[in-house]
Amino acid sequence: MISLLAILLILVIVLLSLAQTLLVINYRWFHRDAKQPGIPDVSSRSLPQVAVILCLRGREDSIPECLAGLVGQAYSNYKLHIAFDSDDDPAVDQVKEFFADHNAAARLHFFEPKQNCSYKCSGIVHVLEQLEDDMEIVAFCDGDAIVDEKWLEELVAPMLNDHSIGATTGNRWFTPYDSSVGGLIRKLWNSAAVVQMQAYDIAWGGTMAVRRSTIEKCNLKEVWSRSFCEDTSMASELRQQGLELHRVPGLVIEDRETITISQCIRWIARQLLTVRLHHPDWSLVMAHGIATGLATIVTPILILILAVTGYRIEAGSLFFAWLIYQLVNYGLLWMIEKCNRDALSARNSETLAVEGDSSTTGILAFIAVQFAHPLALLDTMTMNKVTWRNVDYFIRGKRIGTDRSDMRHSALS
Repeated sequence: MISLLAILLILVIVLLSLAQTLLVINYRWFHRDAKQPGIPDVSSRSLPQVAVILCLRGREDSIPECLAGLVGQAYSNYKLHIAFDSDDDPAVDQVKEFFADHNAAARLHFFEPKQNCSYKCSGIVHVLEQLEDDMEIVAFCDGDAIVDEKWLEELVAPMLNDHSIGATTGNRWFTPYDSSVGGLIRKLWNSAAVVQMQAYDIAWGGTMAVRRSTIEKCNLKEVWSRSFCEDTSMASELRQQGLELHRVPGLVIEDRETITISQCIRWIARQLLTVRLHHPDWSLVMAHGIATGLATIVTPILILILAVTGYRIEAGSLFFAWLIYQLVNYGLLWMIEKCNRDALSARNSETLAVEGDSSTTGILAFIAVQFAHPLALLDTMTMNKVTWRNVDYFIRGKRIGTDRSDMRHSALS
């Protein structure tokens, strides 16, 4: 029986290595000739009006740099909307201080959070209800995203002549200022995540644009009014309407924030939760996480058991398969790193803070992330409460709410 288990684990490792290799090759191929799509040379009146929505909660060091990028867009026909759930939020002062020193403008919105969706989705819905009728495209950005002047052009350009595209998106890449274990774990986890996001059509709300007509056709205001996150929750609606989520090659946006190990584990679990709650391909993401857990946690334990109980050949074979798997993982992460660093360099990024780290910290992060992912997945599958931006959300099935009693009532009704 134990020999059969070893054979099954070797098979899982081989199939997992093959699947991950194919996904990374596809990711690299997609970005191989990433050229920034251009906007036609026409007057600003001919370009579609774009509303850029930025929801903020709490003070972040990245906010001034994010705002500098948003107000410095080469795309000329857009308006910036910033939403807060309270007028005494610390971010409000940051925003006001920024615009006091810059020759730019933004419309500030203050909203009352809804009980059956996240504060971020509440803010988005509030701003959408205030938009002028001539706004044709809505773009989204996060406060920790550092965008360059071509950001909005690249999001909008694919939609100008292709009406099968309902939304566009890019990906984030973490370049933390320090080399902390937590920061490197998140960076490595995100390296694998961006590949799955491309494979399974998972948008990233930190860099995303949606046609106004798509919002209406897919009834996204209603969807977002009961959602935890705006990006994964629109996937099913786009597919049902036969609309494409277009990922813009080379649109890789930096996030330079640092993070502790405990914060990182909670962050990973929250990212997986957004997929579990909303995305139609959650089963594929979950299956990959389970396979990763078998390869990285169960396999070393079984190798030890086999060696102690006298199954030396089986232990050696399983150890060899596990070692090859680790080497494959290291090579794939290097490929993803190079692909995204090339994309950032092409965007004239000034900061690529952390090089491929071969130090003890980097090795620890490489080992830790392989345990962090399956453990965070397990947490996600059993989670009934999540905290995001100091707000507690309670979970019942695929529903969320800010009031536990309301969630219990909805589960019984």
